Amino acid sequence: MFQSRTYALSLALLAASASRAAAACDGVISTFAGECNLANFVAHLDEGCTLEELFPADADGTAQDHAAAVAEVCAYDAPTAFVEIQGTYQRDRRYFSGGGPLVDGGSWERDAARLRRFEAHLGGGTLIGFPEYAARVQYNGEQGLGNNGYPANMNLETGCELNTIMCCFTDDGRGQGFAGEGDATTDVCRHDLSLSPQSSHIKQGWSIFPGSETSTHCTGFTWKEGEDELLGNMMYDVSLRNSANKGYVKGVPGAPMCGCIEHMPIVETAACRTASKTDAEITYTFAYQPAADGDEGYVYASNAVGIAYADCAESDLKKQFVANQGTDAERAGLMDYHLVGAGNCDSDVDDYMNEEHFLIQQPADDKYLVPDPDVWSDAVVGEGIYFQPPAYTRTESDGHFRDLLGAGCTEDDADGNPAVRSCIVRRICAGCYASHRDIYYKRLTPLPAEEGRWFLDLFMNNWVSEENVLNTDFELYSTYEDALAGTNGWTYCNYNDSGIGFPRDCGPTGGVGSQWNSYTRGGGHANNHAFYVEKPATK
Repeated sequence: MFQSRTYALSLALLAASASRAAAACDGVISTFAGECNLANFVAHLDEGCTLEELFPADADGTAQDHAAAVAEVCAYDAPTAFVEIQGTYQRDRRYFSGGGPLVDGGSWERDAARLRRFEAHLGGGTLIGFPEYAARVQYNGEQGLGNNGYPANMNLETGCELNTIMCCFTDDGRGQGFAGEGDATTDVCRHDLSLSPQSSHIKQGWSIFPGSETSTHCTGFTWKEGEDELLGNMMYDVSLRNSANKGYVKGVPGAPMCGCIEHMPIVETAACRTASKTDAEITYTFAYQPAADGDEGYVYASNAVGIAYADCAESDLKKQFVANQGTDAERAGLMDYHLVGAGNCDSDVDDYMNEEHFLIQQPADDKYLVPDPDVWSDAVVGEGIYFQPPAYTRTESDGHFRDLLGAGCTEDDADGNPAVRSCIVRRICAGCYASHRDIYYKRLTPLPAEEGRWFLDLFMNNWVSEENVLNTDFELYSTYEDALAGTNGWTYCNYNDSGIGFPRDCGPTGGVGSQWNSYTRGGGHANNHAFYVEKPATK
């Protein structure tokens, strides 16, 4: 979450010279190395300073939960907040989008001064929190982006399924792009503007970059599930630290300068960076500001730990991502879409134009599928090249869809007797990953009641878990034959992201992002898709 106080930076810089006032709880009150928790905090608490003084009871006499109070400081105040590096949320927001004083300012020495001080004193000596801001909490909640303060294009909860973040710079500080010296450069292929509207301020659209253009340096980091302690430090290293030490600024036009790779331009290659602790344990320093002038007292904290920044074990970002996936070859292959490989931009742009924008020359055999009309209904609803609007009213469209599902499809039960079931729903998607071009939804439980529930909208715009849980209410399959036989069913599903339809991030073996469709929200890859319903077998 976001950090509620901004005193940690000053404390970290000045803790060595901090002086104690006469009161038992005033100034630095506890310093320790190891895990940040109540036990270590109390074990090193200054004599005479009590938990009751630090965390007084509420006005009604209810005692505070001391463990929870310390845990909150450990989580949200002890790590150095990312916002403290530049000083304001607005500066960070504009920087990540490719603008602001650091990028467009008139005096580099003035605009970079605070950043360089941080790098000199704390860049390699403190645990940094991943960017989160109080200013984003309400907005993210209202937009269905989770209970967090993550900035645009960097939402770890809803928009970073591949656990990979990248920054792309087009200026090495000399105002002429990269001259091919120092860090490796890459070719930029294209960018879907709908993936980053808060950076481009364009809701829909696309950009391609054929041929040569200003050389660009892209660098990023990737992490395994659960290995997220140093995400803030790695974010600092690939972004602001590059600007402070090397002068790197400016992003690809129309795209964020930094973001989860799902929101970034498609490029050929990217460098890979990582961070590690050089000290065995983190040292935490807690201090107390006593109540004064009508203000309540509060506890705040900082940390100190040696941090080393280095290139990844693998030679580039894609190779490191693949190495992190281990034996999950399907997930490892997902990075091929975002980092297409050296020399492959031209072919990627050709494929993109052919497959997404209808200049079809030699489409792949598994794209642009045409369902057998003897087995499948006409398109119920669709977009792009499969465009088919739903019936004129919500009631009519939902009734038609329910009638198709309830038409009486059968399959033999264990005794060989035909059993009536809901007919299977099929989605075809020309622009999706191979794993999501053809999906079959097999209902296991009765459809939700018609009153108050637009069931067709479950697939169009609002893929929710209410009466719609994988392998309880329905199953998903990659082939019609598997759906009929009940074999090789999908194992992962998630739900409940406002405005996102079928199948959100559901995948055969794990989460797969951006393959969803929506008739109200941009950002998914399913711009050319349609839904069909199985017909009852003719006798």
